[in-house]
Amino acid sequence: MQRAIGRVALFLQRPSNLFISAGILSGGIICIKSAPHIFSGLLFTQLYQSHNRQGAPCQLVSSQKREFRDVCQDLCIKPKGYDVFVISQFGIMWRGLPWFSSGVKFGIPEILQDNPDVSTERFPEPIKSKLNSEEGQTLKKALSFSQNARKFALAKELSLIQKNFPMYSIVLAPCFITANFGLVALLQITNLVALPNYILLILLSIPLYCVYQFAMSIITEKTDLKCDEKLIELGAAYREGGVEYYEKRLEKNIALRKLLGKKGEKLFTYYGNEKPAGFFGLRSFGAPITQKLNRMQKSLNDK
Repeated sequence: MQRAIGRVALFLQRPSNLFISAGILSGGIICIKSAPHIFSGLLFTQLYQSHNRQGAPCQLVSSQKREFRDVCQDLCIKPKGYDVFVISQFGIMWRGLPWFSSGVKFGIPEILQDNPDVSTERFPEPIKSKLNSEEGQTLKKALSFSQNARKFALAKELSLIQKNFPMYSIVLAPCFITANFGLVALLQITNLVALPNYILLILLSIPLYCVYQFAMSIITEKTDLKCDEKLIELGAAYREGGVEYYEKRLEKNIALRKLLGKKGEKLFTYYGNEKPAGFFGLRSFGAPITQKLNRMQKSLNDK
């Protein structure tokens, strides 16, 4: 082990080898991050597709097909590149991009329809045993959406796809890796720091990783809000749907926070926002739900 580390350390002492390593590592990161989207048909559908009791894949109901088609028309999207199927999760999930050869695998939750099935069997423990409580009833009600709210939820995810959202992470991560190796090479050439290159790589990687997480959070939040702005312009039905959608997301998160106990407190704030994750909590899942709800309510009142 020590000999292997010594060989790596010796290899990284040459500036040219630093750039070779940066290229190989960046290429590997691009492959890892893009593989779920390029090869979405190999695993994503098989992992998340919902099945009935006979083991056959669940089919989209007529309302789901119609709403997806209507939203695509409102957003001027050609649904040809989308493979839409039913998933058992409670939120929309997707992988891929329309201009990839495999297209987009777009999973619509089974409950995203009129009169959804929110029976006890659909919930894992410890939620299942607490569904008769006040929080449990609130959770079940928060999983039932009107047509406007369902169409808003579909439009929000389709807008993210239109903005090629996965590409930000695919492109940005290699840039920070290259910057890390580049800074080490610069420090070696200028003799500013008398430390082995592999030590410098480790020391610089920590702050650069924090900057990467922070940058991705900013991009995620900005993209999130821009998508909402686009949907606001689609008309009153989407604005009303957005208000209901975000209100029920907050209700759902608050209910889960109570039902899950300490685990719920780690995932959600008192007001129902999702807590940041990642290193030092620097990675955000998007703009706070309360902020998006306030913007949606303001747009509904102003127009």
